[in-house]
Amino acid sequence: MAAAAALRAPAWPARALRGLAGRPPGAGPPPPGPDEAEGRTFYDILEVSRKARPEEVKEAYRRLAKKYHPDRNADDPEAENRFKEVQEAHATLSDQWKKALYDQDLQFSKFGSAAVTDVDKEQWTEHWDKETEEEREARRERYKRYAAGERNDLPPDPFPLRLTPVIFLGIVAGVFYVCIRAPDWFDLQSEATFCDPAYDDKTVPLVRAFHDPVLNRWERLPEGAAPPSPAELYAYYRKRRPDLMEALDLRLLPKLSLTILQVPRTDTVKPSPRPQAA
Repeated sequence: MAAAAALRAPAWPARALRGLAGRPPGAGPPPPGPDEAEGRTFYDILEVSRKARPEEVKEAYRRLAKKYHPDRNADDPEAENRFKEVQEAHATLSDQWKKALYDQDLQFSKFGSAAVTDVDKEQWTEHWDKETEEEREARRERYKRYAAGERNDLPPDPFPLRLTPVIFLGIVAGVFYVCIRAPDWFDLQSEATFCDPAYDDKTVPLVRAFHDPVLNRWERLPEGAAPPSPAELYAYYRKRRPDLMEALDLRLLPKLSLTILQVPRTDTVKPSPRPQAA
């Protein structure tokens, strides 16, 4: 029960936690130092506020270190103690993790302000009675790490927002480069022998054909045969398909000759036997 009572003790200041590992169970916290007995905090020692920026802490440390340096105060026996206090305060407040731990200790210690110490410590420690031996031992080890300045429960450093444009542009440039280079990587389009199947399919033979503008199709031509003239073609459709010719605008149809090309065989139809127009 003595060990459990010791674990239910309120949080101690950082300097008191440093002596926790070497003290026997149930011994309680180490005796307070002269500054703790007077209620002074590291902020009071450096003469800065709790909202002081790192630059202000550093400037206060330099000023007080020069003021209390033993070499400048050979006749003052208290100067050396003050100098050590200033060094200890700066070592804690200049480190982000140690400062966070120290502020947490202040919040639940007698040194905290009235706004942050109005907490019923029996309420936030009552769950310690329900701890198992494994949980209690884990808490002891956690306190030892805290006393040594090792914190693995603090959030990571915030994301560097200044690098966001660089990261975004880098990703966009990488995707663009991959899209541009992918045809060469996978299809070897830069090779002189490259053949795109979508436009130059060598597996389908080419045949000679003319374009029928009335039916909008390619019609194969026999070897050596010539296509009909536009007038002959239109006369044939006026006789056989008058309804089709009425739906067409003759002003948009070719007047002089029909188009003849080498077209894939699969895109053509067989030649239609049609008599010559009179």
